[in-house]
Amino acid sequence: MSTLKHKGKGPQSLTANELREGYSVWLTPELEWSRNYADALKTEDEALIESMQAKGDADGEANLVVGVYFIDIEPETGLPVRYREKFRVKGPSYDTAEELGLQRHK
Repeated sequence: MSTLKHKGKGPQSLTANELREGYSVWLTPELEWSRNYADALKTEDEALIESMQAKGDADGEANLVVGVYFIDIEPETGLPVRYREKFRVKGPSYDTAEELGLQRHK
């Protein structure tokens, strides 16, 4: 059973974090994950939302992404409604590992 929920009010997008790198990602119209919010699928179509949910469930189960959830989109601007998602669209403010001179594992 899916744990994903959407409010069904206005346009929706599906977001998550990559499991390996931790970057914010958004589901595209091709039902692939992108680090670029401009690529995000924004829809009110219930059938499409169900397909998005199925993809999020499958990729979560496959450990490709974590923290999958729907977000509300402002119809006028195409940007997320909530501050948290607006902040995530901009990406991390800085890389603390780089600042501290630590080597990242790849």
